[in-house]
Amino acid sequence: MKVGIRQKALMEALEKGATAATSDIAQTDTSNLALLIKSVKITADSKNLTIESGTNLMSVKYNVPVSDENGIVVKEDGCILVPAKELMNWIKVQGKESTITMTLQKLATPEIINTLDGVSDSDEESKKFTIKKIGTVKIASKDTAKTNAKWELDCYDPEEISSISYTQKAEKNFEVKGSQLIEGLGRVLFAALPSDFQQYLNGVSIQVHEKNLYFITTDLQRCALYKVPSADVSNIESEKPLLIPATLLEQCSKIIDKEDKLTFSYSEELDKVYITQPNLKIRLVSSEKQTIQKFPSVQNLLKKKYESLTELPKNMLNSLLINAAVVNSSCALFSFSKDDKTLTVKAISEANKYKPSVKQSELGAISKDTRVVWGVSHIMDGLKVMKEDDVVIDMPENIKSARFSGKGNESFIYFTMAPENKLYSSDMAE
Repeated sequence: MKVGIRQKALMEALEKGATAATSDIAQTDTSNLALLIKSVKITADSKNLTIESGTNLMSVKYNVPVSDENGIVVKEDGCILVPAKELMNWIKVQGKESTITMTLQKLATPEIINTLDGVSDSDEESKKFTIKKIGTVKIASKDTAKTNAKWELDCYDPEEISSISYTQKAEKNFEVKGSQLIEGLGRVLFAALPSDFQQYLNGVSIQVHEKNLYFITTDLQRCALYKVPSADVSNIESEKPLLIPATLLEQCSKIIDKEDKLTFSYSEELDKVYITQPNLKIRLVSSEKQTIQKFPSVQNLLKKKYESLTELPKNMLNSLLINAAVVNSSCALFSFSKDDKTLTVKAISEANKYKPSVKQSELGAISKDTRVVWGVSHIMDGLKVMKEDDVVIDMPENIKSARFSGKGNESFIYFTMAPENKLYSSDMAE
């Protein structure tokens, strides 16, 4: 293979196609096949320059059409498999106006790399844990100032990377504008757990209800819900819910084209979700059907009856929370007085470390006297992603939860539980 390409075009292609190989999961892999997992596959022919990478959780394929506009010249077709992070680090420090040339220099006989300690190369078992080095990729950079740079990387056998089918037995679910995936994830990711042994509280649930598309996360103490504007959703062909690890979707949001539509497809048989755009294909691991069914239904969330308690400026509520967090960031007592039109937030320190903190603000109308314990940091997290200036607070009759939304816009709704806490038992009894 011999390819010439502008630095900027190559860097953009690698940032997309090498995403799986440069992920934390790949870069911290210590298995016998770590060299392959951390590598990016680059294929060149007369039509496309294709960048691919993959782990057991995520696979990505990105095509760049070969054209003068993209600054790509394929002098010799071929395929290479090289360490992704190292290649990108070198390309990144070359000038943006430079031209990069990559040339594969093959070995006469492939070199066998044994990745299994304590087993000789002649042992039959070792064949399962060997990687073929087929040559060296010579990389050269030349800019308009006639500054030259040269480097080289080991090239492994591309045949050792399985080809991924991005349409295999997958049923199309819907299409959504790329910017709405970015927007929706930006609103809800905070409420997902970083990890979960049950493999569902660390995920983003994507559900369709009454022809509306929702992104939902929860840690069972709170729940963030984002409703995608109907104008940005099309071709809903399946209402099967999806459940995808939040960290994987977050990685996807960084490489998609926000102006193009995304097509989501799902293979229940393979437990895989496919996300495609022109020139970009992504395959993500999905939770099993039984696990998906554990996730709260958006229908149940929306049908639960909440009544308006009050509304107040977001900055005012945030100020009350910041004051309480100095003494107790986990929970505080919120007292709403209908007659006085006040909200008083009292924070009591764990283990009597500090004296209690009390701060009060005057509000507009309050529907009823209410005393409830809420998570201070939990509400602050929700306010950070709420873009409206005023917050509406609704509560059910049993006051065991609360619903927060921006005034005039219910595309983002945040639910939080009202935990019992012995610190406030005497205050609640008054």
